[in-house]
Amino acid sequence: PSSWAIFAAQSVFGFGLALVRPASLKFMVKNSSPSALGVDSGIHWGVFMSSMIWGNAVVYVLTHGNYYDDRTRVMVYGILGGLNLVATLMYVILRVPPRTTDQERQPLLDGMKEDLNPVTFANLVKETFSLVILKQTLWLVPSMLAAGFYFTMYCVEIPTMIGSHIALFGIMVGVGELLGSLVLGRIISSFGYVLVTIMAGCLAIISLLLTCTSLPKNSGDDVLVIDTPEMAMLIAVALAYGVSDAGNNLALNSIIGRLFDDRSEVIFCVLSCVMNLAAMTWYFVYTVVAWETIIVATGLAVFASMLGIFIVVRPK
Repeated sequence: PSSWAIFAAQSVFGFGLALVRPASLKFMVKNSSPSALGVDSGIHWGVFMSSMIWGNAVVYVLTHGNYYDDRTRVMVYGILGGLNLVATLMYVILRVPPRTTDQERQPLLDGMKEDLNPVTFANLVKETFSLVILKQTLWLVPSMLAAGFYFTMYCVEIPTMIGSHIALFGIMVGVGELLGSLVLGRIISSFGYVLVTIMAGCLAIISLLLTCTSLPKNSGDDVLVIDTPEMAMLIAVALAYGVSDAGNNLALNSIIGRLFDDRSEVIFCVLSCVMNLAAMTWYFVYTVVAWETIIVATGLAVFASMLGIFIVVRPK
């Protein structure tokens, strides 16, 4: 297909994803309680990101580790189109049960108040702005930026380094996301956000260091033999990226759901916006600076993310 068709299709896909993620997260929050929010966030994110396993597995089987041909491309997009149609119908039939009074739920944050004004565009803009400028939201911005930077790392930068092994790398990132979500969600419910944030941050730094020092660079069409140390390192880095990305997103999603509750959809939309703007900016930066610079900057963003979450969840 021509370049403009690819860009147009990706724009439509991005628009749909920007709607689906906040909507699904808000649905999860409305059907969860603070005590179960960590586990529910883990299940939600694990199932959501497990699509990387199934999608890349189909691509890997169809291409046998090689690049797309036209027949494979048509088949893959046909499958994806059918799945998206089914998913859309499933979203339509979802119904949110009426919420009962839950004594566990925290009161609204300072600066938030019950909205008795009619729903108008001006009131929505005013409410959104009032939530965005809250100090808790601002301290979470580094984590949102780190999520976007990380997305660029494993979806743009590393695929350009490993050539035809993109599908295998995607499968292993999906495995890391799924396992990390299920395990770290339990840890959040049992031990809180700080431990998960430390674990995810440390794994992020390790994966960035391994990317910088151990992965093959600019391999193009070179084939890595499955039993070589390079392939083992590639799998380890993919798993580390998946687990650390799951930890950061789990902490973000569950903190936003717990703090903002009925207004959480606003902050989930802010999360989606900041994350995608960060990913887009990082991609453009990647085209003009050395990839080592991107890795260092992403590492700094991870440190800032950890600091922001520590401040937000610290006891008052």
